[in-house]
Order: sequence, then C-alpha cells, then structure tokens
Amino acid sequence: IPLFPLPATVFYPNTRLPLHIFEPRYRQMIADALEGKQKIGMVLLQPGWEESYYAAPPIASVGCVGEIENHVLLEEGKYNMVLKGLNRFRIVQEFDGKLYRRAKIEPLQEINDQVLDASNNPAKEKLIEHCYRYLRLLPSGERFKKDLQLDDCKTLSHLVDQLAYRLNLTVEQKQKLLEEQNVLRRVDAIHSAIKIKVDLMNLSRMQIRPDTDFNLN
Repeated sequence: IPLFPLPATVFYPNTRLPLHIFEPRYRQMIADALEGKQKIGMVLLQPGWEESYYAAPPIASVGCVGEIENHVLLEEGKYNMVLKGLNRFRIVQEFDGKLYRRAKIEPLQEINDQVLDASNNPAKEKLIEHCYRYLRLLPSGERFKKDLQLDDCKTLSHLVDQLAYRLNLTVEQKQKLLEEQNVLRRVDAIHSAIKIKVDLMNLSRMQIRPDTDFNLN
C-alpha cells in the first residue's frame, strides 16, 4: 500500500480526512492509487522528521488505511480529495522503487469491540454522558455536539475513534489511541482525557476571594 506520512495528522477508521495534494511524489501516489485500489496508508512522522523530510524520515509503525472517497484533479496535477478511514494497520516491510513510500501491512483487529444496537450499552451511555458534560463547558459545545453525530456510530470502536479524532488531544495521545487495539482501554483513555479537561476548565473558572492571603499558597 502507498504510504502518506504527515507530521501532525492521526487518522482513524470511520472518519473522513480532507487533503490537498501538491508535492510531486504524492501527486504521483494519488494518480497511481486512482488507477489501482484507491487506498493509501496514513502514518505519522516521528519527531525529528524535518531533517530528512524529502528522504525517508522515521514514521510510526501503526497507521490507518484510507480509501479515496472523492477527488478533484486541479491544475499541475494537484488534487483535492477526501479519504474515508477503513482500518488500523501495522507496517511489516517497506519497499523502494517509487517516488513515494510503499509498505506491506497487516490489518489490526479490534479487541473487545461491541455492536451498538437499540438496547442500552453502559459503556456507550457513560462515554457520551461524560463527553456532553465536557461540551457544555465549551462556548461552541452545542455545535461540536451536533457535528459529532455519536448516535450514528454502529460499534463502540466507531464511537471511541470519532471522539479521539475530534477531541482536542495532543498528537501523541491520538497516536497512542490509534495503536491501542483494545477498545475498552481506548474508552478508559478517552474518559481520562475528558476528566483532565473538565478539571482544568473548572479550576480556571474558580474565582479567587478578595481576602485571599497569597503568602499561604
């Protein structure tokens, strides 16, 4: 599969990623992918990538396969396109021979995933409730809540990946969530991340009493 490494983008299954393709090597990659299976592997560049960006800087071993859902060919062979996330993968071996990087990959299976049907699911309900409690603290929380469309998620992994993709997490946190195959561990990690955000926001809203003696702090 062709590889598309980026420095600050972590892609997940069941999400969509808009891209503008302008570098010659990646324009060729997309042209080749459109003639083939229309799939590319999104991977994260490791720290220090700047020194060898145009060569083959270190990349994360786990990424996400994306399928080209739609595209527009622009002037000079550039592209605007949207990728639909399909599944996690681990790189097995890289190959030379093209302007862009390619690799043999193995799909990663979801562990402890759950189908979200019409019945109540405690993990789903608790996670959504926790998320909405956080969104109520944000000025744009209602719009963000609407965009999430969590009720449309068919599996617990889909729900967690939507939150991991949309929430304001560090790149390191996002990559760690991508690499975690155990869905219930990802649920716990999202709970922890949201709790930290809520605690920090509540702390920042606390008003200091006028008679506070800072010498006691």
